[in-house]
Amino acid sequence: MKAYDLNWTVGYSLNNEQEPEEMFPAKVPGAAQLDYAAYKGWEPFYQGVNFKDYVWMEDVYWVYRAPLSFILKPGQSATVLFKGIDYRYRISVNGEMLCQDEGMFSHVSVDVTKFAGKEAVLEVLIYPSPKADDSNTRSQARKSCKSAACYGWDWHPRLVTAGLWDEAKLIIQDTYGILNAEVSYRLNEALDKCRIETELVLSKVCGVKLTLKLEQETVLEQLFDAEAIKEKEADGGTFKGTYSLTLENPRLWQPSGYGSQTVYTLIISTLASDGKVSEQRERRIGFCRSRLVMNEGSWDLPDAFPKSRSDAPATFEINGQRIFAKGSNWVNAQVFPGEMCKEHYEKLLNLVKNANMNILRIWGGGFINKESFYDLCDELGIMVWQEFPLACNEYPDDENYLSVLEKEATAIIRRLRTHPCLVLWCGGNELFNNWSKMTDQHHALRLLDSVCYLEDKDTPFIMTSPLNGMGHGHYMNYDEETGQEFITLLTRSHNTAYTEFGCPAVSNIEQIKSFMTDEDYENYGPENEVWIGHHGFQAWRENCWVRIPEVEYFYGSYKDKEDLFMKTELLQSMSYKSCFEEMRKQWPHCAMALNWCFNEPWPTIGNNSLTSWPDKVRPAYHAVKSALRPTLASLRVDRHLWHGGDAFRAEVWMLHDSLEELAGGSITVSYGVGDEPLKEWGILRYDSLSPQTNFRCGMLLFEIPKDFEGELHISLQVEGHSEMSSDYIFLCRKKQMVDTEGMLNV
Repeated sequence: MKAYDLNWTVGYSLNNEQEPEEMFPAKVPGAAQLDYAAYKGWEPFYQGVNFKDYVWMEDVYWVYRAPLSFILKPGQSATVLFKGIDYRYRISVNGEMLCQDEGMFSHVSVDVTKFAGKEAVLEVLIYPSPKADDSNTRSQARKSCKSAACYGWDWHPRLVTAGLWDEAKLIIQDTYGILNAEVSYRLNEALDKCRIETELVLSKVCGVKLTLKLEQETVLEQLFDAEAIKEKEADGGTFKGTYSLTLENPRLWQPSGYGSQTVYTLIISTLASDGKVSEQRERRIGFCRSRLVMNEGSWDLPDAFPKSRSDAPATFEINGQRIFAKGSNWVNAQVFPGEMCKEHYEKLLNLVKNANMNILRIWGGGFINKESFYDLCDELGIMVWQEFPLACNEYPDDENYLSVLEKEATAIIRRLRTHPCLVLWCGGNELFNNWSKMTDQHHALRLLDSVCYLEDKDTPFIMTSPLNGMGHGHYMNYDEETGQEFITLLTRSHNTAYTEFGCPAVSNIEQIKSFMTDEDYENYGPENEVWIGHHGFQAWRENCWVRIPEVEYFYGSYKDKEDLFMKTELLQSMSYKSCFEEMRKQWPHCAMALNWCFNEPWPTIGNNSLTSWPDKVRPAYHAVKSALRPTLASLRVDRHLWHGGDAFRAEVWMLHDSLEELAGGSITVSYGVGDEPLKEWGILRYDSLSPQTNFRCGMLLFEIPKDFEGELHISLQVEGHSEMSSDYIFLCRKKQMVDTEGMLNV
């Protein structure tokens, strides 16, 4: 098989019969809107409010064209393979329609053999993006399998994508060609035997060889003669066969921190009549058994009549080992999916790994990532919770929608199921909440459950997140509507998993100035369209994500906007550190902590993310990295804001995720107020800890000076283990008093 790039151009028209007024160069993979902007010499869409100039492009017809010029040898065939078309399309050659359909994530292959030696033009007509209603909101996404985020979110502009977002190539195949290959595997209960099954569609009856390699060593190889084909003369005159290998004592893939990330290579070869290899395909494959099991204590609740069902299982058991899943939510790394690439993935995923994370939840409102994303997760030991493209909508029991969803889901599963990093399928985001109003009786979710069972029955599936027992939110350090800090709510909760929670901050000043003029920067506020457009204000609640009420609560005031922005960064770091550590302390009843979110698809004024677009770490990233170390000394607090005269109280813990036993030791506890040097408070000891065990060492207690206002500093130094030591900053304000007339005095 040989693959050839095509020379694409693109243009647009106002209806599907009208000829485009002009055609211009197209980048594939790419996006039609970006091609038009490049042709016209526009400034980047993320500068100012340039993204609004793209709105009209939602309603036009995009026409891609490429000349087809090729010659075939006897027995050869030709197809054009599209790995991603966004979204509804018609494919034709010289005006003859070959295919029409919709869906972003299914590969599309069209046979163009009959056009060999002829002057031919391949055309892809892309229809206007589907809209379920005229609301101009994300509810327009509810009848399609497009990314819901591109219809607008509190961290994503409304920019509805279109185009050839993944590879599109001319494929020339020899006589004994592999037209399609589907691979799956099953581990036995003892995890000492693995059956690998390969379903092939071939252009001609022939022999097949399967070779399994680990690095460069062949560990298994088997030949199948032509008689192994089970179904002859299938559709289009092709041939189908199923071929299996059984691997004894497979080396299993383990998440980061729990073992090695072993990945094999499966080589599929067709054999010509003389026994020589005619065509080969390679596929990476790794072996991992993931189960979702009940959390400790969940079967005991509810414990009184009348009873309902217990909480949903929310503990990952990977290859027989229960683990605490600590990580983040992943949103699309770019606004336009065609811009996603291995180099960008690599930078972000290495940051994930280096933050001591072992899982990413691929949020259902974004895109299904390209293959290189999952390859990198395999290599780095990052587990993947993969959601289907449903989010925050009521998806209908509509036959056309369901047929597209089934096709898309099947394609997604077949592409990803051999990646050992894939540990969970999920129907989508927040579908059982009152803004979505779905239940497990909706046909879309029943269908997804069925498809997952048929295509990948050993990988767990859940309908949505959150389920009973799981928690989403809060997304603020302090909620002015209820007057409570998030950490206070968290210490009173008893969730099995925290699969979304966020602590916001404004991006750094350099980042903000990179996408707006100096005038807009100086004229910041809820009336400035640039600050609104990049989610500084009016994004979710009033004043989000510039959290003025939050800064006023914790600090009392701020000097200027630069001081305001810096203080939001400090608050985000302080809160994320305490929140992640609090969730870990709730193990083993709690088994997941995944913040919202890790990345962003374009430059924002601010949000909950740990990195700024494209791959810059925020200060909170380092706080989370510290909080997720395998073993550390940790403080448990129920608030971040203290007042002069308070008795500061905090529990001192050792958190221990490792599978190794931890020898006993001691923690030197010190504290300080303001700029004063730290004072040694005392020494707490801990006995040896079993693997995956947390321990409460004791209580820290000291009096805060009555008139003090500023920062409180706490240090936990683990003797002989600086890598386990921790430092904390909390805030203190003067206590407010109310006089007899109800007037507030300080």
